[in-house]
Amino acid sequence: MSSPYGGPQDRVGPPGPPPGVLPPPQAAPWQGQQGQYAGPPPAQQYGQYQQAPGQWAQPYYGPPGGQFNGFQPPKRRGGATRLIVFSISVLMFLGVSLVVIVALLGRGSDATADPGVTGPSIVPTATSKPQKGTAEDFLLNASIYRTGPLPVQNCRAENLGDGSLSAQKVYYQKLFACLNDAWRPIFKELGQDKPDPGLVVFDKPVQTPCGNFAPMSGRVLAFYCYGNQVMYTDVLQMNKAFGPKQDLAYLMTIAHEYGHHVQGVSGLFYARAVYLQDHPEQKLESSRRNELQASCFAGVFSKAVEQSYPLTDRLDEFKEQSSNSFGESPDTPEDERTHGLATSQGFWIQNGFNIGANKACNTFAVNTDLVK
Repeated sequence: MSSPYGGPQDRVGPPGPPPGVLPPPQAAPWQGQQGQYAGPPPAQQYGQYQQAPGQWAQPYYGPPGGQFNGFQPPKRRGGATRLIVFSISVLMFLGVSLVVIVALLGRGSDATADPGVTGPSIVPTATSKPQKGTAEDFLLNASIYRTGPLPVQNCRAENLGDGSLSAQKVYYQKLFACLNDAWRPIFKELGQDKPDPGLVVFDKPVQTPCGNFAPMSGRVLAFYCYGNQVMYTDVLQMNKAFGPKQDLAYLMTIAHEYGHHVQGVSGLFYARAVYLQDHPEQKLESSRRNELQASCFAGVFSKAVEQSYPLTDRLDEFKEQSSNSFGESPDTPEDERTHGLATSQGFWIQNGFNIGANKACNTFAVNTDLVK
């Protein structure tokens, strides 16, 4: 069958190690083969679980009339975003998570005044004691929270130039290498020897294990597909939403998507999937905790590049971007909030930055008012 990256694939099963930074793949749609799910390492087993194949997607289109920096998204066409049951037993071929841009949040508004980069500095601590070995126990007490800070990176930002495909590719290629270098020691500390994820920068329609995506689809900036451990970034959407001058939005977008890869490698993604089997009524709140955690991991990485990127003289801009550029508007109906309010996104990005270690990111242990 065809590989998602083009060319023949002569073996049945998941693809090999993900590619580096690539142009859009041009291939037939993914046709994953059902097989036995190997699961996380023995220490992360949660019992027997079987689910029907499906898709994991959380697009957000924003309320009608929403805009950011002149970006006008299409009106919402459907009802509330639905969380679709998906298959763990086929190596999570059909998982995807999306980064979204916020609507109707003006720059310099009171919404961004608190928290700030000198504000949130909390280390969440689980107060409940679930049964040991359960998915809930793993979400609250995962080993990732006990890992040290990411090693400081020498990672000066590349110039985004005119924001074209070639310019964004150069920018992401440099940042992507820094992300891999920063997170590899953490994965090693967890006893996980995984290949680096892939990154596809696209300005034409792409076909992935998680479905087909066209540029400028709704308000989607980027997404991570658990099925092949590849991040996809929409060149046209990023340029339209932020332009080539607001590079901190690019930094946070790709670092957030890498945060979803961290969740997969650490077992958090799988634990959450199992947890939702028994607690489907918590799908929306759990989705917000999941997305805000990925943003917190992005904040932790931002701390690792603070001196070299550099961020030292741009903390006000960092605060403003993190609290205005991602998430959902207060006008979004509560039963449709899958990513959390923009202010919640800002809180967790900044909390990860301020604490500078993964212990800041246990979003599953905090009260609901911090994951709105």
